[in-house]
Amino acid sequence: MTKLNIGRFLIVLGLVVGLESLRQTFSHIGDPLYTVTPQFGGGTTHSWYHALREVMGDLSTIGILLLVMFGWKSWRTPATWWISLILMFGYYSPFWIGIPFNAELAAPSFAIDLRHMAQAAIPVIGLFLARTAFFGEEQTEAGELNGAVSHG
Repeated sequence: MTKLNIGRFLIVLGLVVGLESLRQTFSHIGDPLYTVTPQFGGGTTHSWYHALREVMGDLSTIGILLLVMFGWKSWRTPATWWISLILMFGYYSPFWIGIPFNAELAAPSFAIDLRHMAQAAIPVIGLFLARTAFFGEEQTEAGELNGAVSHG
């Protein structure tokens, strides 16, 4: 099994682990308990709009990561590897990036924190394992370099 295929598996596994989190975010849309106070001034259900924006951004990120990982070989370039890493940073960093500034931005429980850790670590490790396929260093099952030109 190549590093690319192991990376693909880990990325899909991490995305599957994250489906519950995505489902939770989607469930906020239309939930009367997921509203803001009338004093907000932007409408009590404005938080639903932000949940929808998050879901759509998440689905777009997932789609791009899967296209890059499972799409044509020519799509796997150093640039698309960096784009994938940046997408993962944007997708996973909100789990923790705000906590030093506002404790209320933390997960509601340690169990959810553990899920977030797995959800983020598994695909990031997968992307780093697959890196060689993006930088022309991956060996195929036959032992040839990915993208190498044969001179024989």
